[in-house]
Amino acid sequence: MVEREPGLNEALFMGLIINLQSTAMIALGKLINPLTQNIERNLDQAHFTIDMLGMLEEKTGGNRTEEETRTLRRVLTELRMNYLDEIEKERKEQEKEQEKKAREKTSEKAEQKTAEKPEGEPDGKSAEKPAGKPAAEDTEENAQQRVQEKTARGANDKKI
Repeated sequence: MVEREPGLNEALFMGLIINLQSTAMIALGKLINPLTQNIERNLDQAHFTIDMLGMLEEKTGGNRTEEETRTLRRVLTELRMNYLDEIEKERKEQEKEQEKKAREKTSEKAEQKTAEKPEGEPDGKSAEKPAGKPAAEDTEENAQQRVQEKTARGANDKKI
């Protein structure tokens, strides 16, 4: 095994922690991706990187300096809080998208009803229909029959 300068392993371990922290922050969309120069969010990748840091914490327990332990715990806490924040943002974005789709469907249905409305009917209200008869049966023949019935009732009222 190669002999290392005193403190080199500590510096390498701290560099690894910071490198993984940066990777996770990029995946969380908190830092610009240096390769694409864009903010990108990949929560699966962020979760994996946070889990990797958690594994390092577990596997290196008892072999870290106090500074390494403090730094690793601080980084893990910060990343976990940011991860939860991003999960909540994603949930809200999905809810807004679902609400938007529901509004679009409602709007499409209203447009279809408006397009299907017979000419001559006032907006928002349909012509008065006889009780118990569906609108589909309200043909011209039925309309003529209603007029005759009203006329006959009017004649009966005059006889009384």
